[in-house]
Amino acid sequence: MPTTLDIDTLRSLLAIVELKSFSRAAERIGRSQSAISLQIARLEAMVGHPLLKRARGRMVGPTAKGAELVAHARDIIALNERAVAAMRQPHPGERIRLGVPADFLERDFASTIGEIRARFPDARLSLRTDLSARLAEDVGHGRLDLAFYKRAPSNAANAAIAFEPMAWFGKTAAQDRSDAAIPLVAFADGCAYRDEALRSLRLGGREWAMACEAGSLSALVGAVRAGLGYAALPVRLGMRKSLRPAGDLADLPQLNAVELALDIADGCDLPFARAIGSIIAERCALA
Repeated sequence: MPTTLDIDTLRSLLAIVELKSFSRAAERIGRSQSAISLQIARLEAMVGHPLLKRARGRMVGPTAKGAELVAHARDIIALNERAVAAMRQPHPGERIRLGVPADFLERDFASTIGEIRARFPDARLSLRTDLSARLAEDVGHGRLDLAFYKRAPSNAANAAIAFEPMAWFGKTAAQDRSDAAIPLVAFADGCAYRDEALRSLRLGGREWAMACEAGSLSALVGAVRAGLGYAALPVRLGMRKSLRPAGDLADLPQLNAVELALDIADGCDLPFARAIGSIIAERCALA
């Protein structure tokens, strides 16, 4: 019987070599560290050679045979992706109705769209930005084919693609007191960032007042920079926008992470919808 290399295992090997870490590779791939360790052990047994150099329990790089297999793995994975993409090419004129929150456009979205067009030149995207609650409702009712949105962590069947740690951002005014109402800067009702901010304030017994309800990310950032109030945002997003962490207001309550979710409408049988979803999911998770 011929020996067959498993493509998922080859992806794990590449991730380990690129990240120089089993744990970080496991996070990228979405599997446990023990699962990918078992994959590599089976792969080494199959090819008959150790593939990774280890020193004091840490991975330091591929062996000579490992580097040789890594080169083959890249070719095999690329060929597999080209074959799958060719089979999923849309018919001319087929359209994907895609919904994303407006702040997703801050996640290098131009290059994401460029990659989609490169892989699926005949695909037609109809993009709509909206609040997460509305996007979730619209994909559930078939008004969108594919939607990315934010929500509180859940056990819902639709796939979570990443968890984003949250933090408070804003300038502390001199007159702020521990018993004063927190001036809040947030998107409109239906945004998961706003929901998490209000949940934490209520749980902490803090009064709050809406200082600015922003209709866009640029408006929210401008309001925070102007000192109108405090905003709850993903840590990476706030830092990317050079906002000041509000750590000097010590009694702001702790925030939970927000989940990024991908959902495809029931009955959506366009064969490239999930492929497009995978491209966006990977870039959103890493942005």
